[in-house]
Amino acid sequence: MSNWITITPAALEDITSPAIIAKINEIAGQSHTNPMTRAIVAAVARVRRAVSTGNALETDPATVPASLEAVTLRIARAGLFEFLRFPLDEDQKVSLREDLSDLKRISDERIRVEAPDNPLSDGQGIQRQPSPAVIRNDRKFTDRSTDGI
Repeated sequence: MSNWITITPAALEDITSPAIIAKINEIAGQSHTNPMTRAIVAAVARVRRAVSTGNALETDPATVPASLEAVTLRIARAGLFEFLRFPLDEDQKVSLREDLSDLKRISDERIRVEAPDNPLSDGQGIQRQPSPAVIRNDRKFTDRSTDGI
């Protein structure tokens, strides 16, 4: 069994209600892009970004660590719901918050994931320095203060 796996539309269909799948299929027939594929690609990219800070990445950009399959599927499902403008129920919201918290801990290098089967060579995909943060301070300009000018 591989350490890293590809998320398929069939796997996403397994955790999504038939009514939502019918709505997605209806939209996919009218559009050039399938919302399910788009949600999977976005979820995989999000998981790979989180994993890349302290772990080696698999050469195949469509794969995620097998231990994060359920996390990736739940993020993709949330993306589908957002696309369809359907609200998540309370359990789905709690689950999504926990999943995003797990990704944050992985990104902060508190949790390691399994090594890829075919890692990128020469440390490609491992972010050594944190990404720069853009910080904006609100300016206050009153008759008594000229803070920020």
